[in-house]
Amino acid sequence: MDIQEAYQALGLDPGVDDARLKAAWRRLVSAWHPDRNKSAEAARRMAHINKAYDHIRQIRSGVSVPSDTEAPAPADTSDASETAETFEARTESRTVHLTLDQAVLGCVRSLRGRFTHGCRACEGQGQRVLDSACQACAGRGSVRRAALFGWLWTQEDCADCAGQGRAREVCGDCGGAGERSVKYRRSVRFPAGVRAGDVLTVPSTRHEGFELSLELRVEFEPHPFFILDEAGLRCEMPVDGYAWMAQRWVDVPVPGGVQQMRLQREALVYRLRGQGFPLTPKGERGDFIVKVLPQFPEDEDEAVQEALDRLVAASARAAEAQARSPLGEWRRRLGQWQPKLGD
Repeated sequence: MDIQEAYQALGLDPGVDDARLKAAWRRLVSAWHPDRNKSAEAARRMAHINKAYDHIRQIRSGVSVPSDTEAPAPADTSDASETAETFEARTESRTVHLTLDQAVLGCVRSLRGRFTHGCRACEGQGQRVLDSACQACAGRGSVRRAALFGWLWTQEDCADCAGQGRAREVCGDCGGAGERSVKYRRSVRFPAGVRAGDVLTVPSTRHEGFELSLELRVEFEPHPFFILDEAGLRCEMPVDGYAWMAQRWVDVPVPGGVQQMRLQREALVYRLRGQGFPLTPKGERGDFIVKVLPQFPEDEDEAVQEALDRLVAASARAAEAQARSPLGEWRRRLGQWQPKLGD
């Protein structure tokens, strides 16, 4: 590779300074690195770019460069780390809201986001300074402005070149903004038993020249059924009062679904073993506390009243049939009782 070919590979003129040479090399490495560019040509272009950059650096430092037919010179280890270290470390902090079901059972969430950074190609300037003279000021860096009805003239810095006298062009990488936006998407596993306020650190991945790490602060969304406090996970649910009296089965919401529970007319608080919040992260689950609130209709229609009358009559007959039962004994004694009101 000759020197002219090396400059062409980097898209530069031979007269550029070292800073622009390095900036052009970084920009091309960022675009063609195989970790980010999945085209079949990426590896070959990457090798060609590094070869051209090393060739120019060796020429500028006075090191003799072998031709393509000569044995290769020993590797220049002074810049080997620079070629490999093309990724800048960056940490993004954000808050992730989980449901209590997700916190109890653990979950995998797909997180998307973006961050901005100063454009590397133009070093955040939004434009590139060229080697040619500025056309607006003919390379002088200043322009004449008429003043006082054209009788006097003043010299002002050229707005097109910022007084430098060199032509400029809008940076094609950032469109003149001076910064670029990088999108990322990560699949993150949250362990069962994660607590509100916990901060999880996600290992870094590479995104357009950055080693991106995530710090995720966990918060809980309000739940329609569950309450989590120091006592553990609990739920308060209304139930039909007659179903409670009849000790029927009811559906109870538990983390991850619905479970059936049999009501007991003498109990208002129930404990479901192993259905609560994990006692420790990734540990065994505690108990789930369910408090039932029996509900009776305020205005019962005729059908309900008739059903209740039949229930009361049937219950009375059953009690009378069992003379030794407390209710049966009470009814027998009440029927035999004659109050004494006088002599």
